[in-house]
Amino acid sequence: MPIMSLKDAYEQAKGLHDQGSYRSALRSAEVLYKQKPFHPPIIALYVSCLIRVQQSELGVRIAKRALRNISNKPHRSMILTNLSDGMTQSGQIDEAIEIVRQELESQPDNTALLGSMCHMLMMRNDRDEVVRVIEDHRERGLESLNLAAVYGRALLRTDRRDEAIDYIKDVFERFPDEPDSNKHIAYNTLGQLLDKAKRYDEAMEAFRASKELMKPQFDARRLENTLESVRDCWTSERFANAPQRPQPTGPRPVFIVGMPRSGTTLTEQIIDAHPRGFGAGELGLINDLFRELAIDPDNPYGTAPDQYDGEALANAAAEYRERTRELAGEQDVDVIVDKAPLNCLSLGFIALAFPDAHIIHCHRDPRDNCLSCYFQLLNAGHSYSFDLNWCGQYYRYYRSMMEHYRSLLASPKVDMPIFENDYEGMVADQEARTRQILDFIGLPFDDACLDFHTTGRVAVTLSNDQVRQPIYTSSTKRYERYASHLGPLIEGLGDLVVNEPTRD
Repeated sequence: MPIMSLKDAYEQAKGLHDQGSYRSALRSAEVLYKQKPFHPPIIALYVSCLIRVQQSELGVRIAKRALRNISNKPHRSMILTNLSDGMTQSGQIDEAIEIVRQELESQPDNTALLGSMCHMLMMRNDRDEVVRVIEDHRERGLESLNLAAVYGRALLRTDRRDEAIDYIKDVFERFPDEPDSNKHIAYNTLGQLLDKAKRYDEAMEAFRASKELMKPQFDARRLENTLESVRDCWTSERFANAPQRPQPTGPRPVFIVGMPRSGTTLTEQIIDAHPRGFGAGELGLINDLFRELAIDPDNPYGTAPDQYDGEALANAAAEYRERTRELAGEQDVDVIVDKAPLNCLSLGFIALAFPDAHIIHCHRDPRDNCLSCYFQLLNAGHSYSFDLNWCGQYYRYYRSMMEHYRSLLASPKVDMPIFENDYEGMVADQEARTRQILDFIGLPFDDACLDFHTTGRVAVTLSNDQVRQPIYTSSTKRYERYASHLGPLIEGLGDLVVNEPTRD
C-alpha cells in the first residue's frame, strides 16, 4: 500500500473536518501535528478540531505557542481566527478581543481578523461598537461579506434592518467571488433580517441558499445503528449487574439536555442567576469520558453498564466533578449545571457515573425546534440542520433515544429523576416554571432567577442574543409563518406531529 503524502493526508483530515466528522479529523490532525508541529495549516486544523470537540483549553495553548514563532501575516491570521474561537468558547472573550485588536495594529486591512473581532464584540453585546468599527472601515473602502454579515447581525434588532438587508445584497453583487463559507454566513444573516422584517418567503429563500452552500453528508443509517446499540445494551437488567456506582461528592451535577434550540441555554441562565447555582456552559466532558471508558470508543453506546470497570468509572466521575468544580472558581455553590444539549444521547452513562445527578429535559414543538435549528449556523457536526427533512428525521431519532432512556432512568435500580421542561410552558408562566425547576434541583426560590437576562454573563452559544432579553413568546408557533415551506419537515417528522391548520 503506497504511503500517503503529507499533502494528501492533510486534505483527507481537512475533508473530515469540513463534513463534521470532527473526532475522526482530530485523530488524523494529531498525527500530522506530531510530524509537523511548526506547519501553520496543520496547526490551524488541529486547533480547530480540538475546539470542535470541546477541548478548547488545549487548542488555545497550542495556538498561543505557535503564534510566538510565526511572523507570516496570513499564517498568523489563520491561527488567530481559531485562537479567538477557542478563547471565546473557554470564557476568555475579553482577552481574545485584545489579542486580535493588537494584531490589527500591524494588519489594519485584514478583513478576516476584523470580522473575528467584531464577532466577539457581538458575543459581548457591544453592538454599537461593531456598527461604528465596520462603518469606519467602509469609509476606508474595506468591505467583505463576512463584515457585512456581522454588521447585519448588529442591526438585527434596530429600525435599520432594511438598510442592512440592502447592504448585504449589494455586497453580494460587488463581491461575487467570496468563499462559500462567507456566503453561507451572509445568507444566514440575510435570512435572520428578512425574518425580523416579516418577509418570510424571502427569508426562507435566503436560509435555503445558505444551507446549500455548505451541505454536509447526513447518515440516517448510523443513527439507526446507534439507537439499536442503546436499546440492546442500556437495559435495566444490565444496569442491575453494573459495578457499584461512584459515591457522590461536592455540588450536585445537573444536566440540561434536549435538542439544540429547545431552551437549554435559557434554563441554564436561570439557574446560574441563583446565588447557589453555577452554569458551567456547554461542556464536552461527558462525551469524552463516555468514549474513553467504552470498549469501542467509536461506538460507546455498545458498551453495556455491566461491562464497565468500577475503578475506572469512579476515577472518571471524580475527574468530571473536579474539573467542573474548578470552573466554578471561588463560588460556594450547591448545584453545577452542564448544559450540553446532546448529553441526552448519553443519559445511561450519566446515570451510571453520577447517581445524585438530576436531569432537566428541555423540549418544544418539534416544528418550531427543527425550524430553529435550520435557521441557525450550527456546524457541520449537526449535519441534520442543513436540510428540513433531515431535521425531521433526526428529531425522530432524538425522541426515540429519550423514550428509551426515560424508561431506563425510571426503573427502580436507576431511580434518576427527569424534569420535563417544555419551552411553551416556560414562556407562558416564567415564575411558576422557575419555581418548579429550582424545587426540582433542591434550591430555594430567588428573585434573581427571574432577571437572568441582566446578569451580564456571556453565553457562548447560538442563544447568546436571546438570553440577554426577558422571555418572549414570539418564538412559539413560529412554524405557522413558514407553513407553505414545511412539507419536507413534516414528512421527516412523520407521526410526531399532526399538521394543524395555520392562521392567516
